[in-house]
Amino acid sequence: MIEININSETAKLKKVIVGIADDRGNKVHENNPKISKYLKQGSLPPESILKKQVDNLANVIARYDVEVLRPENIKNQDQIFARDIAFAIADKFVVSNMKKENRKPEQDGIEYIINDIQHDRIVRVPEGATIEGGDVLIHGRKIFVGITERTNYLGYEFIKNTFKDHEVIAFEMMLSSNPATNILHLDCAFQPVGDKYAIVYEGGFVNRPIELYDIFGSNNILKITQFEMYHMFPNIFSISPDKVISDKSFYRMNEVLHSIGIDTIEIDYQEVCKLGGLFRCSTMPLIRD
Repeated sequence: MIEININSETAKLKKVIVGIADDRGNKVHENNPKISKYLKQGSLPPESILKKQVDNLANVIARYDVEVLRPENIKNQDQIFARDIAFAIADKFVVSNMKKENRKPEQDGIEYIINDIQHDRIVRVPEGATIEGGDVLIHGRKIFVGITERTNYLGYEFIKNTFKDHEVIAFEMMLSSNPATNILHLDCAFQPVGDKYAIVYEGGFVNRPIELYDIFGSNNILKITQFEMYHMFPNIFSISPDKVISDKSFYRMNEVLHSIGIDTIEIDYQEVCKLGGLFRCSTMPLIRD
């Protein structure tokens, strides 16, 4: 049985689900403004490139003594962004209630993993409450929840009522049809990194995220620009407190991370980025130290 253990975004990773890019089919679901933009431009990447980038991510993670699980393939179905379909908090595995009907079949691809988790550790989000893993981040006894187009207030209330021994903090995120300003999920504008730092795009929050400054401290907030948010600088992925997977094009952020003692494993993931997600979106940790 899989013993779920996630109390941090950055602790040493032991077991993770990484999405797949096989058999995506020919139909493009315009699930977010970024996909719509690249569809109109005719520059959405072919499946072969997406598969190469996603498989490379899985292989890189596996090199660091991490057990990597992959969803079972579902023909004609997007399955890259494993983070949204379910997520782990403490010793619980939460099966999301997703806003987009075309994404719900993705959960069938991880059914074999769910069946290997103790039944009383599985939590299912009720009808009416919508929530996706990209809007949920954990930092010890604090859980951050983004209120977005994908996660509603009832979803936040569900997390608050389910994890009563945690402090659950909600942030209302900026929504727009413009891909340059729209915040699809909380992890597009914020993510803890290292032992004490956080990457933050302030412009992605409806109100200034004072709570993040209180928790992490002003000196430990790594601010990014709108341009950097668009290219998904916050959506890196931690292997451990001192090692993250980052895009090789994130020159400034990678330098900042090096300056605070965090090594970057730099790979090319910018074609996947055109679909509206990056490294955190493609991964669903199950066990961290």
